[in-house]
Amino acid sequence: MTRTYRTSIVLILASVAVAISGIAVSTQAPPAGAPPAAQAGGAPTFGAGGQGGRGRGGLPGATPEQTQAVTDMNAALATLSAAVTAARTELATATFANVKNLSAITAAVEKVRVAELALATKRAEEFTKLQAGPNKLNADQVTALIAAGGTAGGGRGGRGGL
Repeated sequence: MTRTYRTSIVLILASVAVAISGIAVSTQAPPAGAPPAAQAGGAPTFGAGGQGGRGRGGLPGATPEQTQAVTDMNAALATLSAAVTAARTELATATFANVKNLSAITAAVEKVRVAELALATKRAEEFTKLQAGPNKLNADQVTALIAAGGTAGGGRGGRGGL
């Protein structure tokens, strides 16, 4: 087995695992005691920022301005996020095709790599701008943003977050 082929297989399996885990999580019932919105299939709700709970976007103690800044950051990433989603879909289609086409799988893996790198680079740029501005997030808020997969404060096509 060639190194490129093994790398492609590993990347494909990782992509499939991520896709399956996302499906499994999204189809599971909410835990007992979950907020009513989550039990009804809606998004979880958080207390108002600055009141000891989580800010409106899930950031602890976030001001409305910080929440808006994160929402704006997410909006700036929307096109690249959509490109990642499209590349992942293309990879899944190539992977599960009736006839195995290694060149199509390899090309799709490369598209995912390029799209993910572009998104990660832009996310880093946008986060740097956020942190240099007046709505800088504190360490707890950054930790919460990372834990939420970048979803706190706004949305992204395909996964509901950054």
